[in-house]
Amino acid sequence: MKSRKVYSRLLCCVLAVFISAEAAHAVTIDNKHTLEFTAKAQTRVSFRLQDSQGFTSPKLSVGDLVQWRNIAYLEVKHDLAELMKTIDFMKPLDRWGVNVKYRIVGRFMYEAVYNVGPQELKDVRDRDKENIDSFKQAYDLWECYADFSRGPAFMRIGRQNLSWGETDVFRLLDMINPLDDTYGGIFEDLDDRRIPLWMLRGNYNFGYLGPFSSLTLEGFWVPGNWDARVAPISPDGTPYALPLAPAPVPILVETPSKVMSNSRWGARMMWVLFETANMSVGHYKSFMDLPSTVLNVDFSAFPPDAHLELYFDDVQVTGGTLSFWQSNLDVVVRSEVAMFWKESVFIPQENVPLIPTGLPIPGLEALPAQGHKTERDILRWMIGLDKNVWIRKLNQTQTFFVSMQYFGQWILNHDSRISIQPQLYPDDQRYASIRELDGTFTLLTNTTYLSGKLTPQVVVAYNARGAWMFQPQIGFLREPFRFLVQYSGIYGSFTSLGFFRDRDQISFVVTYLLN
Repeated sequence: MKSRKVYSRLLCCVLAVFISAEAAHAVTIDNKHTLEFTAKAQTRVSFRLQDSQGFTSPKLSVGDLVQWRNIAYLEVKHDLAELMKTIDFMKPLDRWGVNVKYRIVGRFMYEAVYNVGPQELKDVRDRDKENIDSFKQAYDLWECYADFSRGPAFMRIGRQNLSWGETDVFRLLDMINPLDDTYGGIFEDLDDRRIPLWMLRGNYNFGYLGPFSSLTLEGFWVPGNWDARVAPISPDGTPYALPLAPAPVPILVETPSKVMSNSRWGARMMWVLFETANMSVGHYKSFMDLPSTVLNVDFSAFPPDAHLELYFDDVQVTGGTLSFWQSNLDVVVRSEVAMFWKESVFIPQENVPLIPTGLPIPGLEALPAQGHKTERDILRWMIGLDKNVWIRKLNQTQTFFVSMQYFGQWILNHDSRISIQPQLYPDDQRYASIRELDGTFTLLTNTTYLSGKLTPQVVVAYNARGAWMFQPQIGFLREPFRFLVQYSGIYGSFTSLGFFRDRDQISFVVTYLLN
């Protein structure tokens, strides 16, 4: 408790610095701008615009506060070029022409909805006070890494993010860092949801080789005994938890242990072909964001002891990207393809089997049996088009940026019993099945007014099963503040995106940047 008070006081001091700052410029410590301090403070308030349905718990109503997240980032960047000339043990690096920089980011987060929100969320905290109190606040060394470069060689060591994908809204090949969906779910931007990992990363630029230019080999390694974290699971009753039916048996969450066998690793080759097309091909090992489910039964006990085990399965991914500008249509074409090898899937009859008893006694119509995990190879791909378009009737001074994407998925050796794990339809009798072929379309468009100060944007996503996500927003810039109003709504069938169709919300965001 004492340490939390210390952190709270520190956060108050940081916010006081933000408020008293005179201009949104980085604070430089020296005349040569080698050492800089930047900061960001943000508060985000969201209200539910639809009554809870299905298995969403607790039941909330239109107008209920579901989010009041306060977050601050403190960042230090330091180029050691000048110090390397004067510090004895660093002088050899200077003589060898090695450039050294480092970056440190601290993150302070507090979610106030469990204290000032509706009574239903206060009750969630009262029922699980220790867990919720730990969940609603975080004080992290968010990013911390050092960069070493010399000529075509580069290395980054420390806690960092690494993105290999070409996609917006949803990710495909970009599955290296886990995502945190516990505070805003799929309504949050991808960049705000990635969780940094302790990683060794390096690349080497070979330059020109025949028709290839900027030929670069990149690799990374997240030692499992350093960092084996996976995507966190929202505690029961929190506003962005998955809508799950009450489990008839206890649930045990198994996270990867810190052992070397749970290391993430990968390598890719990147190049520019004929000075026009950016291409890459790579392979890596990581962990899926959603846990897999298996029913474990101990038959040595009487009656047999059963529990659902949620585990995070590792997966290996092979894929590539291709992007280029098509001059005739004046569009940028982006594409991405990835094969997920032996990815865990959910087949209820295999993962959570039940043995019929024939008894007409409620709860004893079937008994649990030992389950086992099931796997399939899954091919996923994306093709996107980006274009700047003039719409003079709506904006006479600036173009509209339009980005369209299609995400496809093909499950090899498909089984019609494969379902979304471990979610159910609201009737508590059926699992939501996954088709052999599936697809999702996205559209993103934005423009600017008032010399870039006003930015309206619309994001639309449509899954071929009949689920829609609609997210319009409008942002206003008045240095050093950013203001944002955003609506997030989901409609259609209770599949894919539709699992969150009772979570419609409106959000108000104020951000202060010292940069």
